[in-house]
Amino acid sequence: DHIFCAECLSSSLACPTCRTALGVGDRKPLRDCNRPLMRMIHNLQVWCPYHAESKFVPPDETESVEIVDSVEDVEEPAAKRARVGTCTWSGSYGDLLALHVVVCEHHFVPCPHGCGLQVRRSELAAHAPSCKMNFETCTICREAVKAGEMPQYRRDKAELHVQLLEARLAERDDSTDLKLTLDGIHDRLKTLESPAIASSSTWEWTIHDMAAKLLHFSKGQHITSPEFRLCGHGPFKVHFYPRGDRESNVQRGAVSLEGPSDLKVQARISIGDWSYQFRGPRNMGAGHGSRNAVVPDATGSLTIVVDFQKVVLCSDTD
Repeated sequence: DHIFCAECLSSSLACPTCRTALGVGDRKPLRDCNRPLMRMIHNLQVWCPYHAESKFVPPDETESVEIVDSVEDVEEPAAKRARVGTCTWSGSYGDLLALHVVVCEHHFVPCPHGCGLQVRRSELAAHAPSCKMNFETCTICREAVKAGEMPQYRRDKAELHVQLLEARLAERDDSTDLKLTLDGIHDRLKTLESPAIASSSTWEWTIHDMAAKLLHFSKGQHITSPEFRLCGHGPFKVHFYPRGDRESNVQRGAVSLEGPSDLKVQARISIGDWSYQFRGPRNMGAGHGSRNAVVPDATGSLTIVVDFQKVVLCSDTD
């Protein structure tokens, strides 16, 4: 059997000494293929890697903040740096691996709190107070607080926390006001863009195919217009009865304007040459109009015009 380090042999397809091809299972640990040599190695007398005379420099020692004394230490090569603490242990290599490494105070071990640092075993207690995993973050001021001390910290910082929360609430109120303003602008833009909305105080509705409607509609049946807005108010809609409602005179139609119940409107409704003038502002909740509208003999289309003259809130005085 030929002996090589595992890393050097890992990429080889044949033994570097005898050139014998290496198949699956041909590479074996020394303890499995040459136990006498392994016993000899374990009986070798060695120092602890952290002995004053040792040339060993732990890889993590150059990175751990726990052992850096100054900026100059970081810039120097690790092999030239003064060692921080030494171990006086010496013994067999087997005892080093099996016994000493697990108790050596100078050996680097992972932080038990899980912060990711490699810390000397003797410095674990000193590392704990500054370990980032040993702190909680206050959700109000975002300060780091030692585990278990959050209730007392909240009591001590109550005044500061109130000030911070008030500031955040003021910012939120400002944001809410801005959002409401933007929503209002958005709604207004939607209103202005709608084809059913007039930008002035006059609105027109054209009804097509009147001959068919006069033929098929009976008394009391009506057509309702699309909803619309006038002078920034609404929505309104017009009801048109081609044959009149149940109280209309013979050969007369009916027309009414309906809108929000909190508005009073004074308006004129016109159909061709005929028009109806509201006698003062009328409440729009129940609608208002004429039961005796003169409907022209129209076989094609008919146009109803609504002309707003006055709009007041029900709570206002005339």
